[in-house]
Amino acid sequence: MNVRNFFRVAQWADHAERGNIVAAARKGTSFFPSGNHWPILVSSRRMAQNNTVDHLAQLLGSYAGRDKALRALAFYLQLKSTTSPENAKELLGLAKQLSSARLVMRQFNHPSMIIACRQTLSLLRTGKVGRSVDVVDFGAAAAVTGIYTVYGFVELLAWLSDAKLLPFNAVRLFQYCLYMWLAALLAGIIRQLRLIATKGLLKGQQDVITLIGLVCDFVSGANSLPAGVLWAGKLRLRQTAWLSLVASVIGFYKLW
Repeated sequence: MNVRNFFRVAQWADHAERGNIVAAARKGTSFFPSGNHWPILVSSRRMAQNNTVDHLAQLLGSYAGRDKALRALAFYLQLKSTTSPENAKELLGLAKQLSSARLVMRQFNHPSMIIACRQTLSLLRTGKVGRSVDVVDFGAAAAVTGIYTVYGFVELLAWLSDAKLLPFNAVRLFQYCLYMWLAALLAGIIRQLRLIATKGLLKGQQDVITLIGLVCDFVSGANSLPAGVLWAGKLRLRQTAWLSLVASVIGFYKLW
């Protein structure tokens, strides 16, 4: 069994410059392309395109950007395989390679996850939790951090065992990874619900988008649980691929 998904928490970035250039391009399209307006229209469009390409290059130059792009492409290929039976084997094979690439990339996350755990413990020692820091928010975030830290080491053991370098049962270890991933998703869902309840729907629109992505991943991931648990095995590949693709697109959108 191969690991299918991995949750990444990403920070939001404010790209005001890009927004201004795109707005200028849109304003330019409101004029007829004649007279002195044509150079302005071409220039503004070119600037917007260049800025978009530059931002895309910067995004794909980061670990989070590459991971989300590979994830989205892998599930797109899975989805495509359901409508192209003549190429289904090749498409699924390529999707598996992309998932394997993400697994290898994740093995470099261990130091940063350890640092995240230390920061969580440091915040807990300050005594701010329960006073200036919301208990539910902190507890859910700490659970996500802790679970993914353990997840990373278990996945490393599973990966090495699958390569026959360790004598452990790789299938069982990957199954444990699935359980931890779903537990982390559940903690993330609880945290997002708490944030939405605190901020309200209007101020928490971004949290709602994040919640949708987490729920899509949870519904898709639970389908891989042992038979008889929740809705395990009841969803078709096309359905799980759609859900995972939506979650992947949301993750990429958050980075953008």
